[in-house]
Amino acid sequence: MDDRNTPRVAALPDGRLLSYRSIGPQDGVLVLYLHGALGSPPSACPHLEALTSNLGIRYVMVSRPGFGGSDRAPRRTLLGFARDAAELADHLGQERFAVVGVSAGAPYALACAHELPDRVAATAVVGGLARPPTDLRLPSRLGLRALHARPSACARAGDVLCATARRHPRALAALLRAGATPADRRLHAEAEAEECAAVRFLAAASNGVGGMIDDMHICTRPWGFAPAGIRGLVQIWHGVQDPLVPVDHAIHLAAELPRAQLALHPDEGHFFYRRRLREILSDLVAQLTSASLSRRLGEAA
Repeated sequence: MDDRNTPRVAALPDGRLLSYRSIGPQDGVLVLYLHGALGSPPSACPHLEALTSNLGIRYVMVSRPGFGGSDRAPRRTLLGFARDAAELADHLGQERFAVVGVSAGAPYALACAHELPDRVAATAVVGGLARPPTDLRLPSRLGLRALHARPSACARAGDVLCATARRHPRALAALLRAGATPADRRLHAEAEAEECAAVRFLAAASNGVGGMIDDMHICTRPWGFAPAGIRGLVQIWHGVQDPLVPVDHAIHLAAELPRAQLALHPDEGHFFYRRRLREILSDLVAQLTSASLSRRLGEAA
């Protein structure tokens, strides 16, 4: 049974609803996908459907509070989201699971690994922020400064961007191509990718851009935990040519973590997750399977 394109919600203890989409076999190993700044894709591409079926993965795309159908929680934290992830896994009937955080989703994946060491058996971060950023490019730094100083004005500007994206769906992809690496420009130039970028943004901001603004506040301020306290292995994937999150984030994170595997790709930029999907998910499944086997052997000893 595959419920891949049906949006669903999990009721959390505080009354909030957490929205998600599930792809692949329901009895497969659980992988929670933690999206970047634009939110989760509104539907699965055929390649992802085939891959999750082939690898035996139940791939669950979680919308963070304020994104899509998930209720907003303005005072949320990274560690609070880890509790949401645990509640979602309970809702799905899974004790052990893997997390993959892409871009702005990386701090959330690391928070889950930190707070749920007995449940998160495999962790990957892809093109991810590895610490509250101080070394971003000037336009990004200025944008974050404005976001912290005038969140209401930024929210109004976000609403204008949403309206523009609805009228001109390819304009957002053109904006993403600005300053991108050749590989990223080729990806965004594809008609399917252009349409997906606009649809993803509009789906994530269906109830306003407040969740996105909350996200940027959370990711760019002290996290409330140190990656050095994460006990499990973290796989780090990063493009050396990434213009949005400098590669030294990945290097710094690998040095700080007790256990890390660092994969740097010289010709990749920021938007390479889809191109490396098989590698990343295969490694997560192998790690999750190995951890489950070790756990069973330990319990039998």
